[in-house]
Amino acid sequence: MLQTRKVIPVKAKPIAVLLLPLLMAGCSWFESSDEDLREPLELAEIESEISLQRLWDVKIGKGATDKAIQLVPAYSGSRIFAAAADGTVKALETGTGREIWTVNIETFYDEQERRNSFSKSADTITGGVGVGEELVLVGSSAGEVVAMNQSDGSLAWRARATSEVLSPPQAFGQLVVAQSIDGKVAGFNAFDGERKWLYSTSIPALTLRGTATPMHTDGVVTGFANGRITVIDRERGLPVIDQRIATAQGQSDLERLVDIDGLIARDGNMIYAASYQGNVVAIDLAQNGRVIWGYPASTVTGVTLGFGNVYMSSADSEIIAYDTNSNGRETWKNEALLFRDITAAVPVSSYLAVGDFEGYLHLVAQADGRFVGRVRVDKDGLRSQAIVDGSRIFVMGNSGRLSALELR
Repeated sequence: MLQTRKVIPVKAKPIAVLLLPLLMAGCSWFESSDEDLREPLELAEIESEISLQRLWDVKIGKGATDKAIQLVPAYSGSRIFAAAADGTVKALETGTGREIWTVNIETFYDEQERRNSFSKSADTITGGVGVGEELVLVGSSAGEVVAMNQSDGSLAWRARATSEVLSPPQAFGQLVVAQSIDGKVAGFNAFDGERKWLYSTSIPALTLRGTATPMHTDGVVTGFANGRITVIDRERGLPVIDQRIATAQGQSDLERLVDIDGLIARDGNMIYAASYQGNVVAIDLAQNGRVIWGYPASTVTGVTLGFGNVYMSSADSEIIAYDTNSNGRETWKNEALLFRDITAAVPVSSYLAVGDFEGYLHLVAQADGRFVGRVRVDKDGLRSQAIVDGSRIFVMGNSGRLSALELR
């Protein structure tokens, strides 16, 4: 087995910093005993202002053994698509949870390929779910992007990535984009999976175990473990804008981590992003990527937008709102979930939906950060951010169950 570099998982209960070697697909992970433990806050009682009604929940498959794997469902029209780490992918009706089709991606590999590509002790699906161009997209532990047809789950194509894909592959028109943990972004033809280009950047020897999720403007916007935000030309795979938002500081490799993981947000020409042990920034694409404002920050889940604010779940599990209209001034901060390994804060109606390690989904008012509702979704916990369709919230729990809830 070839050891390529070291990574650090950052989602654990209680929160711990564990040094891990990144091995090729099918190999095991070894943890050190060096832990920085932080006690999660106990939840205080809240006065509910809104209820969350559970519409349905469906078992998709087994939960992930690797805590870095955060499989987020995706919807298209009246269908929602969800993946489990054991290789299962299901299409369901959003309103009822009725199963439309189910497949296991290992069936897309012949017997010898399965023996060479997958291990019984490792997770099969590592990244997903992406949708677009009538495709459902996931990344496999075989180091491939697997594209299925939305209509029936049949295989559309498989394409080789350069390493593990831990974030959902994205479809931007006729282009499918996948970011791998080795600092590379590949662009594939959505019709047949042929690789059109490969963008590569240098990354540190030590990184967090995760990547940013690419998003689309006129180009492909993503972030890297070296603290840089890059806009990549869709046709040629060349950088159009390359902006540093965090600079490594400190003496040790741990102190110098500045990874950009999770979500990047966009509003017109403005891009909002944040790094671990770095900054949260606003970048103007119309001014060649100039940083308009920035403040010290640390996150592993990225940022979202709503009500004129940028919302960030910090690495310490604070929820912080920055006003986009006043040079990023901090509007409010909620510290009641400290060290509870919270997910990204996702806007839904006038609220934010945030999950934690005990499986609670919290609703927080976008206006001032107060709690307005709470429900326990999965006793095994929540690592994946919620997705929202109108007043409906879909959450993939660590147990491998997908739940649908509605604001009432």
